[in-house]
Amino acid sequence: MTLLATIQNSDLAHPAMAWRTLYRDEPVLVISTAMLAAMMVPAFFAFLSEARTFNGINVWIKPLKFMSSAAIFLATLAIFMPFLDRADRARKSVNAAIWIISIFLILEILYITFRASRAEASHFNRDNALAIALYAWMGITILIATVLSGWIGWLILKGKEHIASPELRYAIGVGLVVGTALGSFTAIYMSTQSGHWVGGVRNDAGGSFFFGWSRTGGDLRVAHFIGLHAMQGIPLVGWLVSLVSAAAVKPAVIVSAVLWVLLTAATFAQAFAERALFPV
Repeated sequence: MTLLATIQNSDLAHPAMAWRTLYRDEPVLVISTAMLAAMMVPAFFAFLSEARTFNGINVWIKPLKFMSSAAIFLATLAIFMPFLDRADRARKSVNAAIWIISIFLILEILYITFRASRAEASHFNRDNALAIALYAWMGITILIATVLSGWIGWLILKGKEHIASPELRYAIGVGLVVGTALGSFTAIYMSTQSGHWVGGVRNDAGGSFFFGWSRTGGDLRVAHFIGLHAMQGIPLVGWLVSLVSAAAVKPAVIVSAVLWVLLTAATFAQAFAERALFPV
């Protein structure tokens, strides 16, 4: 039984069964997710015992945020993979994409963690030729991983096989494609700047709760975060609407996609205007 069949048969009421099925069908994504989640344990204890700061915050906050974000990204992709047509899932190119996405994300997290352990910047680090090259490598690999996820979303969107939840498949495909477009655009622009701050204090101390976004000026991370997480948000909207009316899913997905684009554009413009999302 595939994970999609598990979902359709409501066996997700038994999480252990769902995870066993998911591990059997998508071992690379599940193991990579588990690796990133496991990395968070020593990083968290390091955070508790560490006194050093970088850009005004504990050096281990950034690795923890990226570990959790990457783990969520890979877990999301694993859950979405069963919505591919079986012929598409059997493609060597799709299997290669899964390996590339997983390896690139883990390597990026390892590099971010290494720099954090030295209280050094990983992003926007142009201190020397090696730092510039590694920063460029980070940008290229994460862009490739994101675009490959969008490609998988496009394949899901084009799926022809009859399934119990074609509306949910539509929501997932749209979410991955829109999230790829918005996340990539905002990331490319941000990577060309000298930092994620736009005006205000160029420091992360006193940032907003949990996310750490600047409260004294614009912060390009806001639009990137919102845009990228269309990958989870739009499918979630589709799933919630499907509980009420299957016929309403596609219109709801289209509306939510449009609103997601507008919200991303609005927060991007707000940052560009040097205004904080949650000002002091």
